[in-house]
Amino acid sequence: MTDAATLGIAAAVALGVWLLVLAVLAVATHAREPRATPATMTLGGDEPPAVVNLITNDWAVGRAAVPATLIDLAARKVVAFERVAPERFVVRVPDRRPVGLTHYEAQVYDHVRGLASGGVVACEALTTGPKDASKRWWRDFRIAVSADARQRGLSRPRWDRVQLGVLGLVALAPAGLASGAFAALPSSSSSKSDDPGVLGVLGVAAILWVALMAIPRSLRAERDTVAGLMTASRWLGIRAQLAGDDHFADQPPTAVAIWDRLLSYGAAMGVAPGAVRPLSMGAESETEAWTAYGGRWRVVHIRYPQRFPPGWGRGPAAAVAVGLLWVIPGAFVGLVLVARVPALPRLVGLASAAILLIALAYGASTFWSGASDIGRRRTLEGEVLRRKDVVTHNDSGSSTTAVYLAVYDGRGSELRALRCTPQVASGIYAGEEVRATITPHLAHVYSLERLGPMVSIHTGS
Repeated sequence: MTDAATLGIAAAVALGVWLLVLAVLAVATHAREPRATPATMTLGGDEPPAVVNLITNDWAVGRAAVPATLIDLAARKVVAFERVAPERFVVRVPDRRPVGLTHYEAQVYDHVRGLASGGVVACEALTTGPKDASKRWWRDFRIAVSADARQRGLSRPRWDRVQLGVLGLVALAPAGLASGAFAALPSSSSSKSDDPGVLGVLGVAAILWVALMAIPRSLRAERDTVAGLMTASRWLGIRAQLAGDDHFADQPPTAVAIWDRLLSYGAAMGVAPGAVRPLSMGAESETEAWTAYGGRWRVVHIRYPQRFPPGWGRGPAAAVAVGLLWVIPGAFVGLVLVARVPALPRLVGLASAAILLIALAYGASTFWSGASDIGRRRTLEGEVLRRKDVVTHNDSGSSTTAVYLAVYDGRGSELRALRCTPQVASGIYAGEEVRATITPHLAHVYSLERLGPMVSIHTGS
C-alpha cells in the first residue's frame, strides 16, 4: 500500500508538470486575432467564402460557411435562386456538376443536386440529414475547407511534430507512474494469477498515454500564418463596410443577382442573415456570434455551463451547501474505502477511488467558490450576444427554466454565458446593452439593468 501511495503521488506530480507544459504550449499556439483594415468595398482576394469564414472566425470553420458556399455558387451561375413566395425560395440546379469546383464546393453542389426533383429543390429542404449523417457531412466539409486554407498558406495545424513530441515524451512519466501505482495496489487474492505482470502494466500505461495525448488533439486544430493574418485583415475591412450598410443585412438569397459574390462573403462573415436564414444549411449559431462591442469586429465563442465549472450561477449560500453535500458524505465513504482497500479486488478499488476523488474535487471546488463569493459583488457591462432558455424536466413531472445570457464586455474571444432565473432576465434579449450585478467567481446574477439597444450587427457565424 505504501508503494502504491508513493507512486500515486509521483504520478500526480508528473501529471501536474504535463498539464503545465500543455498550458504553455496551448497559449503559444493559440491563433492570433487579425485587425481589420479600414472599411472598403475592394475584395480581399480570390479566396472562396468558406476559407474567408475560417480565417475571420478565429481560425475555425463556422456553420455559415455552408450556406455562404451555396450563395457563392449562385453568384458564379452554377446554381440559381428563385423566389416562389414572399418568404420562400427554391434552388435550381443543373444535372451535371461543372468542373473546377473545390472538394467542399462539390460536396455542397452534390448535396443540393441529390435533393432536387426536376432540377429544383425548396430551400427549406436543404438540411444535411439525420443527426449522425449530418455530423459526418459537416466533418468532411470542415476538413476540406481547412485543407484548402492550408494549401493557400493561410492556415496551419495548431500542433507541429516537435510540440506533439514534447507532450508525448512528458506524458510517459504520469502514464507510467500511474500504471505502476495501479499494479502496486493490494489485492484480495494471494494468487500470482492476479498479478497484472509487465505486459499488463505496459498496457495500462499505453491506454493512459493515449488518453492524455487525446487532450491536445481535441483543442481547435488550426492556427494563423503571416499570410493568413494579412488576408483576414483585408476581409475584415470589407466586413466592416458591409456591416455599415443598413439594408445589406436584410437582403434575401435572390439578391445575389445584385450583390454578386459580396453577398456570399457577407454570409461567410456573419453580416448577411437575410440571405442565410432561408437556407436550412446553417442557422444562427448559439455558440458563435460576431460583435463590434469593444471597438472592433470579432467573433466570440460562447459556452453555456451546466455542470462545469461546478456551481456556476448559484448563489454563495447555495454553493456552500451543495459543496458540503458532496464533501461530507464523500469523506465518510473515503474513510470506509481506505479501511477496506486490502479486501477489495484491484479494479473495484481503483474505480471506487477514482469516482470518490472526482466527487470530492467537485464538492471542494463548489464549496470554495461559494465561500469566496460571500459578501462580494461586481458589475459587468456589455452587449447581450445570445439568449438561450433551457427547460429541464424533473422526475416528478415538473420542469424548471434557466435563462442563459451571453454578456460580452469587449475583452477576449470566449465567454461563459450568465445563468439566471426567468424573472431576473425578463425583458432582456440579444442585441441589448446591459449592466449585471454578479458574484466574482460563480457569476450568480443579482440584478440586470437594461442600458439600451446596440447598433452593431451580431449574427451567428
